[in-house]
Amino acid sequence: MNETNIQVYSYRWIELLLFMFVNITLQMLWISFAAVTLEATAFYNVDELLILLLSMSFMIVYIPITFLASWLIDKYDFKIGAGIGALLAAIFGFLRFFAFTDYTLVLVFQIGIAISQPFILNSITKLSSNWFPESERTTATGLSLISQFLGIAFGVLITPILVTGNDLGLMLLIYGIIAMISGILFLVFAKDKPPTPPSKVATSEKVFMSEGLKQLFTNRQFLILVMIFFIGLGTFNMITSYIELIVIPRGYGAEEAGILGGIMLFGGIIGAIVMSALSDKFKKRKILILISVLIAAISLFVLSFTNDITLLYVSSFLLGFGILSAGPVALEFAVEKTRPVPESSSNGILMMIGQVGGILFILGLVDFTLNGDYLPALLLLASLTVLIFILGFFLKDTKHEID
Repeated sequence: MNETNIQVYSYRWIELLLFMFVNITLQMLWISFAAVTLEATAFYNVDELLILLLSMSFMIVYIPITFLASWLIDKYDFKIGAGIGALLAAIFGFLRFFAFTDYTLVLVFQIGIAISQPFILNSITKLSSNWFPESERTTATGLSLISQFLGIAFGVLITPILVTGNDLGLMLLIYGIIAMISGILFLVFAKDKPPTPPSKVATSEKVFMSEGLKQLFTNRQFLILVMIFFIGLGTFNMITSYIELIVIPRGYGAEEAGILGGIMLFGGIIGAIVMSALSDKFKKRKILILISVLIAAISLFVLSFTNDITLLYVSSFLLGFGILSAGPVALEFAVEKTRPVPESSSNGILMMIGQVGGILFILGLVDFTLNGDYLPALLLLASLTVLIFILGFFLKDTKHEID
């Protein structure tokens, strides 16, 4: 294919905004019950563990569904793959309102939304590859991931405002309407790919998923990234889930825990913006991944020992910055290192591994305390982060061609 066939279209930004809107909505649907656990417990008249299950279902469902999602994205490309996710989130997000106080029905609808998540998240690098030149791909991937953090932040902040007493009805209705709007907009206006590819890489042939999976798990560079996602996302999910229990022995409560969680997400957003931009500008992935992981490791050690609220805030910001900024850089690095494996396959496996890490760390470290203090768990996570920092030195940067 000659150079005249390579072209970048301004519609790529509309495509990205449509995708980000769906992803923001999806994360708001996910976090909505966790943000008002006590109120939800009273509304559905069930134990807190069952409310936790409404959120945990997303991590559990991701593991088996990710393979189906990646296969459909590989076979039918971005519009169909991500469109299935947008449609499922819209339908089941809207239906939650009509479950009223029936917990069983709401769990069924929540699982329906959870099924949509792999179709959305596994499409992130497919969108970047289909629409963006190499000089912008990590930035596009970073913005897609930032929409995930924004959705969580919006859900945590807005949900309590929409809940009056123990009545979740208004919140469920408004989120359902937003889900329908974002889904319809995506299905109507999103496109599969531009008329001509945005880079020479986008024109290369790809292997199908079954062959791709074999290549992924015999690729040493990819296996290092698997460890980074397993420990990195597992650590982030564990700390965000137990943040209140972590700070209580240090003399702080729910208010400080909420602030710490928000600061961690804010750090992740800033980190993803900064590292994505640097990655695209300098075409260096390895050094940025190492810097991100090192920041995360240092902040974890500080978080483990300090009782000072200022240091807790600073270390939370840096932890979010370190862990979440590595995501977009590592996802694009995986795409480069595993060609001709489809983007959705490498993307999907890494996201799934992060979910597995989250489940194992959340469940496995629940009682890993010292007189109620999560110091041993935090030190273990910090040590594991040092391990992936060392493994990161075995990564090798890819030589880039000009778009």
